[in-house]
Amino acid sequence: MYKITWDKETGGVLLHSRIVDGTLGISPRPVFFEELDLLHLNDLGWTYPHCEFPLLWAVNKQYWYRGEMVFEAKGANIYDDATIIFQPGKERLALEPVDVPMMLERTKEYMFLLESEALEFIHETYEQYAGARKSVKNVAANQLDYEALAQRAEKRTKTKMAIVKEDCDSFDIVPLTEAEKQGKRIYQTTKIDRFLASFSGGKDSQVVLDLCTRAIPSTDFEVIYSDTGYELPPSLTLYDEVQRYYKELYPDLKFSTARNHESVLNYWDKIGTPSNDHRWCCAVMKTAPLYRLLKTKDNKQARVLTFDGVRAEESTRRSNYGRIGKGVKHDTVINARPILNWSSVEIFLYIWKYHLPINPAYRQGMTRVGCLICPFGNEWNEMIARVHYANDLQPFKDRIEAISRKAGVKDIHDYVGDGGWKRRASGNLIDRDSFIMFKSTLPVFHAVVKSPKLEITSFLQTIGNP
Repeated sequence: MYKITWDKETGGVLLHSRIVDGTLGISPRPVFFEELDLLHLNDLGWTYPHCEFPLLWAVNKQYWYRGEMVFEAKGANIYDDATIIFQPGKERLALEPVDVPMMLERTKEYMFLLESEALEFIHETYEQYAGARKSVKNVAANQLDYEALAQRAEKRTKTKMAIVKEDCDSFDIVPLTEAEKQGKRIYQTTKIDRFLASFSGGKDSQVVLDLCTRAIPSTDFEVIYSDTGYELPPSLTLYDEVQRYYKELYPDLKFSTARNHESVLNYWDKIGTPSNDHRWCCAVMKTAPLYRLLKTKDNKQARVLTFDGVRAEESTRRSNYGRIGKGVKHDTVINARPILNWSSVEIFLYIWKYHLPINPAYRQGMTRVGCLICPFGNEWNEMIARVHYANDLQPFKDRIEAISRKAGVKDIHDYVGDGGWKRRASGNLIDRDSFIMFKSTLPVFHAVVKSPKLEITSFLQTIGNP
């Protein structure tokens, strides 16, 4: 796991592959002048240039300048600005930007190794799965379903198994760790119809896309952007910019957009606001349109391998992910994660090194670039959305407030500002004469349909073929 230390000379950080004294336990993010303007530091006695490179680094809501914490931001939500608490003696500062070119120079060997490993992972993963047809043919010649046998062995032994080819041209099933230790070639028997680089408008997906263009022929994979209807305006603009940039380099690289045929606001009116327990928006606005786009010519679901930008540092749940995930969200999709163990510092270093565009939302201070508003989002990002994208945010904010009032909430400001709406499902507050309430999914799927307008058989087809 990476470790970082402050580099006071450049104003940046140094990367280490081992634990050293004085290291930070969390990766900081760069802070640009746009965020300082948002926090009104220019009105509070600070001076700093409006420049390309960052001025500070932030760890959570603590802001650091050349190795010293200078202030902390507290509060902030969809209604209120943050409160700034200066460290003693730091009430007035004149800032100089981080010396990014020097920072790149001092980390070039480290970043070269990091990039090389990611490129090798992408290329080898692609080669293994791209050769699946040949592998399946060879395995079939042995009259055995090795994939099924491997799955049974895994269930029995609780050990990850691999299919390998022996010197005598026969195939065998051995523990994955043993196969890797002996340097045996591991065969994939899953036929992949399409290879994707998933693009979200965030920095991580930008890096993965660029790595893919360097590791895979541009004719053999494609880029898909899921427009959920919640997208930040700069994310949509960035996607257009990214298309133009790569089309000049790789004219045959295919770009597509998956989106629902209906507005997300219409679904909010029909279903209610999403919540932590009922985050229907991902399934309806992202997953379903994507898989419709991935249908084959005979209307079957394509088998897909997606290179995504998931990183372990983003959450406790993601820290437990493996670099290859099969059937994570859909049984026909395999997720490959080239930058799973990268830090946010390494992501930005890559972007600066190759002069990739940065989503303006990061410069404005957003910690993660995703949807305009989300039940899993944080109040800090909602403050930034309120300041910079007020017109886009307002329709969602209006609905949240209206539904909260209907639920009998007394103090709308505190309830909505603190994210109370995210912790409850609001579907039962929507005016309608028929609806479905999902009681449970495991171990038994249980749903109640009130005043249905269609026969029950119409609903059953969503489960699959009879």
